Amino acid sequence: MSTQSDYAHLRIEGYAVVSDDDRIADSAGLMPDALKNDAEWAFFQAGLDAADVNVLGRKSHDLTPNHKNRRRLIMTRSVTGVELREDGVFWNSDGATLAEALSCFDCEVQSLAVAGGRDVFDYFLSGAARYSTFFLSRMHGVTLPDGVGVFTRVNSAGEAAEDILAAYGFEGGEQRVIDDGVSVVGWTPRAE
Repeated sequence: MSTQSDYAHLRIEGYAVVSDDDRIADSAGLMPDALKNDAEWAFFQAGLDAADVNVLGRKSHDLTPNHKNRRRLIMTRSVTGVELREDGVFWNSDGATLAEALSCFDCEVQSLAVAGGRDVFDYFLSGAARYSTFFLSRMHGVTLPDGVGVFTRVNSAGEAAEDILAAYGFEGGEQRVIDDGVSVVGWTPRAE
């Protein structure tokens, strides 16, 4: 079992863009154009570029070509533990630790950029490897009824993303407006 100290050296940043109702995708599970914005995309891409490894779910991996050849850790239930493939390291967190998965990369991994989807965002909310910062970008004026929530509890309990982050011990920083109708807040663990 991994402990917090096992990952003390690791910076873990989450990046999500949501609608006013805290959805990351429409009812078909796809990211609609209404959640796409050049300034937010540039912010997100800079975060991915800065990280040693990008973490994403299998569906996100399959839908987004890796044109920049970034190191990818793909969370999936299709493997039993860890499997190194040509297009990334495939990892089932039920069968292997994060440390085991990260040991497959050809570098010392000191930073992760978590790009989603929902189950991936949920995983890093708590436990030994939790977010250093979760960047919650919001597209104001957009709603996605019956869409996929950024966290499971958005759909299952009707909770707001900010309330979920607070319940897991995070506090929001200042809201930054990055474009008309687009803001971002960095959520960090509360000091104990």
